[in-house]
Amino acid sequence: MGLFDNVAGAMMNKMMGEKAPLAKLAMELFQQYGGLPGILQTLKHGGLDAQVDSWVGSGANLKVDAQQIGAALGSSVLAGIAGKLDMTTEQLSQKIAEYLPDVVNQLTPNGVVENNPALIMSRLMGMLK
Repeated sequence: MGLFDNVAGAMMNKMMGEKAPLAKLAMELFQQYGGLPGILQTLKHGGLDAQVDSWVGSGANLKVDAQQIGAALGSSVLAGIAGKLDMTTEQLSQKIAEYLPDVVNQLTPNGVVENNPALIMSRLMGMLK
């Protein structure tokens, strides 16, 4: 981790308190997959079509478990992110499975996956306040 990452992480911890790990997780996923569209496309390619569609759509969100997340995102990617967040890959997969359906649902209020990183980040930061 570089100096900038350390300073940014410290600022995020101070500003967001206990929600800071969730914000860091979201940022890492966005960076790794090129934003929300990339994350959702990767999950769909990993066999989670119905779940992703339910999170974006207006109906009830289908659940996903840690094993499904691990299979869809891949162990090497998860291991890299987990290392940055000082978690195990199992803990990370569980957190993603727990939070991602609701986060995606809130980031797509009109049932549309926006490809505007600034808008998505603004919505994400609003959720974390």
